[in-house]
Amino acid sequence: MKIITISYRLPLSIKKQNRKTVITQSAGGLATAILSYAEKSKANLTWVGVADFEKSTWENHKNDFAKSFETEPVFLDKKLNKSFYNNFSNSVLWALFHYFPSYVEYDDEGFEAYKTANEIVAQKVNEIYEPGDIVWIHDYHFLGLANLVRQQHPNAKIGFFLHIPFPNFEIFRILPSNAKKYILDGILGANLAGFHTWDNAIHFTECVEKIMGYSQRNFIFNQDTHRTKVGSYPISIDFDKFYDSYDKPEVATLRNEIRELYQDKKIIFSVDRLDYTKGINNRLNAFENFLLKHPEWREKVVFLLVIVPSREEITKYGERKRMIELNVGRINGSMGSYKWAPVVYQYQSVDFNRLIALYSSADVALISPVRDGMNLVAKEYVASRKDARGALILSSMAGAAKELQEAITINPFDTELTGEKIALALNMPQEVQEVKMKRMQDYLRKHDVFRWATNFLTDTEEMHDHDNKAQKLSGKVKEELLHTFETAQKRLFLLDFDGTLVNLKPRPELAVPDKKLLNLLGNLAGDPKNEVWIISGRDRNFLEQHLGHLPIGLVAEHGGYIKREHGWESIIAGMPEWKERVIDVMQQYADLNSASFVEVKEFGVAFHYRNVEEKLGFLMSRELLTLLKNHLYNTPVQIIDGNKVIEVKHFMAHKGTTCRNNILCGEHDFVIAFGDDKTDEDMFELLTADNEFSVKVGPGNTAAKYRIKSVEKVHELLSQFEGHPA
Repeated sequence: MKIITISYRLPLSIKKQNRKTVITQSAGGLATAILSYAEKSKANLTWVGVADFEKSTWENHKNDFAKSFETEPVFLDKKLNKSFYNNFSNSVLWALFHYFPSYVEYDDEGFEAYKTANEIVAQKVNEIYEPGDIVWIHDYHFLGLANLVRQQHPNAKIGFFLHIPFPNFEIFRILPSNAKKYILDGILGANLAGFHTWDNAIHFTECVEKIMGYSQRNFIFNQDTHRTKVGSYPISIDFDKFYDSYDKPEVATLRNEIRELYQDKKIIFSVDRLDYTKGINNRLNAFENFLLKHPEWREKVVFLLVIVPSREEITKYGERKRMIELNVGRINGSMGSYKWAPVVYQYQSVDFNRLIALYSSADVALISPVRDGMNLVAKEYVASRKDARGALILSSMAGAAKELQEAITINPFDTELTGEKIALALNMPQEVQEVKMKRMQDYLRKHDVFRWATNFLTDTEEMHDHDNKAQKLSGKVKEELLHTFETAQKRLFLLDFDGTLVNLKPRPELAVPDKKLLNLLGNLAGDPKNEVWIISGRDRNFLEQHLGHLPIGLVAEHGGYIKREHGWESIIAGMPEWKERVIDVMQQYADLNSASFVEVKEFGVAFHYRNVEEKLGFLMSRELLTLLKNHLYNTPVQIIDGNKVIEVKHFMAHKGTTCRNNILCGEHDFVIAFGDDKTDEDMFELLTADNEFSVKVGPGNTAAKYRIKSVEKVHELLSQFEGHPA
C-alpha cells in the first residue's frame, strides 16, 4: 500500500547554486505531517504535484538527492497552467471561497482549463494507482479530482481536504451551474471530505442538498459506488519543532538582537503572505486608532509588519501591495518622528530561525485575517513561546479562533475595538499571559499536525472499509439469495409499496395494485414459512381498501399505524400540533404551481411535485425544504426529502423503529426488504446479519446491500420466491 498525495506544489524545490542544480526537500507543515505519518505507518509515499521546473531539468537531476518519498511531477503547458492557476483557481475559487464575490473574474476558458488540469493530474494518478492505495487530495486546485479518480477506480480509498474556507450557499450559488455541479460532484467522489471547521462542513452539506438534491444523514452522503463522510479536521503544526527552536543558539542570538534594537519598546508582530484575505490594511488602521486613543504609547511601541511576496502577477495582489505601502507611509509620516517609526515594514520572505526569533520577541502577535480557513501563524506563535510570555490577538474569522480559546478575539472589520484590544494585550499582566499561553500550548501539543494526518487517513480507511456497496442482484448473487431462501424455515418479507410494488403515478390514488400483484402477494403469504408485510407511507384507509383482505401485515404512514390479526393500532399517541402549520406552508407552494399538490395524512403531510417541470420542481423543493427546516426547528418531526416528494412526519412514524420493535423481534432465518425511497433506508440500516437482505429498487443513494432495476424486476424476483418449492 502507498499513500498518493496530490497538491498543487511539490514538497521539493530545484534551484541553481554556484552553477550546480540543488534539490531540497520542503520543511513545510503539510510535507512534514504526511512524511511522518507514512514513516510511522510504514506506508510508501508518492507525491503528485504540478512542476515549476522544466521536464528536462527533472530528468537530468531526479536521482541527485536522497529520497524519502517518490515524486511524480505533472508538467502542464504554461498557458494552460496560467489559466488553470491564475484565472480559475485564484481569480474565481480563492476569491469566492474567502467571501470576496466582487473580486471574482469568471470566464469559461478558465473553467475549461481547470477541468483539463484536473483531468491531466487524474491521468497521472491512474498511471501509478494500485489497489489498496490511499489517494489523498489537497485543496481548491483539485476540486474535481476525487470524482475523476473514482470513475477509473470505483473501489479506491480517497480522501479530500480543503485548506481554505468553504462558503455558504448564498455565496457558492454565484458560480455558474456547470461549475457548481462539477465542484460538488468532484468532492463527493471522496470517501472522506475534510474541512477545518464544522461551519465549513455544514456549508458544504447545505450546498450539496440544495444544488444536487442529495440528502445526508449524520454528515454521510450515500452514493451508488460509495459513501462520502463530511467532517471537521482542523490542521495544526509540528508543535515540538517550534517549541524546541526557542533554545537554538542562532535563534537566541537573533532574539537578543531584536530586543536590543527595541529595548525600550513593546513589540507588536504580524507576518502574512500578501493577500487581500489577510486584512493587513484593517490591522494597520486598528494600530493607528490605538495610537490616537492611547497617546501614552507613542514612542513606546513598534509594529513589526512582515509580508511575504505572493501571486504578484495577479492584478488584485499588486494593487493590495501598493495600498499597504501607501498606508504604512501615511501612518509613519503622520504619527512618527525622526527617532521613531510606528510601523517597521518588511516585504520579503523570512527564514525559519528569524521567524522564531520574531515570534519569541513579540509582546503581542496581531493576526487579523478577514477570512481564513485555519491560520497556522497563530499556532506557530503560541508554540514558539517556550517562555510562556506574550499575548495573541486573533480574528474570529480564522478557523484557529475556534481552538485557541485563550486568545483575545476580534472582528477584523471593527478597527476601533481592535485598537482597544491592542491596549488590553499590551497591558496584560505576565501571570495572566503565562496561564493563557500554557493552556493554548497544552492543546496544541496534543492536537498537533501528526494527529491531524493520522486521524484523517485513519477515517478515510475506516469509511472505505465499512462502506455499503450495493451489488446488482443478478447472476450468481441472485442464485445464492434464492438458495438461502429455499433452505430457510422462517422467512420475512418487508415490502415498500409506491415505487417498489407499483410504479409511481401522477397522483398517488392512481397507483393501485392490479390482480396479478394481489395474487402474487397472496401466494407468498399463503406459504406457512413466509411472513409478508407491506411497509408503506400510504394512509391506513388506502392500504385497508386495496390490501386489507390479504393475509399479510400492514404498516401505514411510515410506521405510524400497524395492522395485525386483530386490526389497526396506532404507534403514536395524540395528534401533531405542527400539522396545520405545515399544511399552510406546503399549500402556498402548491398554489404557485397547479401541477404540485399536498397530501394530508394523520401523522404527516406530503408535498408532491412529480408532475412539475423537472428544473422548476427541484428549485421549488429546495426552497420549501429550507423553509420547513426553519419552521420546524426543535420540533419532534422528520423531514423526508423523497423521490419527487417532501414529507413531514411525526418522528415516531419511522419504518426502521416500527419494524425493529414490532416485526423483526420474531425468529427468522431469512429476512428481505425492498424499497425505493429515503424512508426505506431506515429499514435497510437494520438488516446487517448474514441472513438479512436489503434491496434498493432503482438508482440513487442507498445503504442497501443489493440493487434491483425496477418494479417489474421486483415482481420477477417475488415470482421466483413464490415458485420455489416449500
